[in-house]
Amino acid sequence: MMSTLPHVPIVEQLQQENEKLQQENQDLHIALTTIAEHGDMIEALLNETNVKLKSEILERQRAEVKLQNLLNLISQEKKDLEIIVETIMQHGDVVDAQWRQKLGETAQLLNLDALTQVSNRRHFDQHLNQQWHQALINQTAIGLIFCDIDYFKQFNDFYGHLSGDDCLRRVAKTLSATLRNPFDLFARYGGEEFAVILSDVDHQTAHRIAQRMQAALALLEIPHHQSAVSEYVTMSFGIALIIPDPNQSPRDLIAQADQNLYQAKHKGKNCIVG
Repeated sequence: MMSTLPHVPIVEQLQQENEKLQQENQDLHIALTTIAEHGDMIEALLNETNVKLKSEILERQRAEVKLQNLLNLISQEKKDLEIIVETIMQHGDVVDAQWRQKLGETAQLLNLDALTQVSNRRHFDQHLNQQWHQALINQTAIGLIFCDIDYFKQFNDFYGHLSGDDCLRRVAKTLSATLRNPFDLFARYGGEEFAVILSDVDHQTAHRIAQRMQAALALLEIPHHQSAVSEYVTMSFGIALIIPDPNQSPRDLIAQADQNLYQAKHKGKNCIVG
């Protein structure tokens, strides 16, 4: 009988499997050795990673709380805004009227001289430009009266600045009340000097208005013992009248009135020139 021998390929296969198992065993041994050698470091890294993760989670939770608070605030402001809008819509006419009144009061304050409560220089300039433009279009005369309190420096020096301020207030109130035309303007031009803008006026009417102001001032009988022309406060008046043409400007009217006032002062004061 012939004996049976193991198949050669099977033997080789078993050898290969054995070698593979030995290699895996060796790799596992190396891995276990590495873990044993570096276990502390790996644990520290894991702990550090864990701490960072917890910190990020906490930070995200805080951010979510802040975001929620912000959303709540926006929601509340939206509700408040809706209430305001609804109120304005319900009471729009009243609110509009109140705003117009406030704007009107503000504009009026901007145009008033704080001391005398008549129009200030700003309003004077605006009104003069407007009336000049209108007179240029209509080819009508525009008049200007400059009036200046005589010896006012001496009045202040003798009676004091408080009395001087009171004098300016009384003079402004009295002279402004003499104007009849609603388009005319009485303004404090600066210091003790006042100005009157007259619309669509002739020379006779302008002169009569100056005389009326002079007479009204005399009736006040404000004592002025330092005046060389009267025992009471007086004023000098300079009148100018122009029918504008395109080659002229309001400065020409101002220059003419100022020159006439200068002449009134040098003629002895308490008089009208122009």
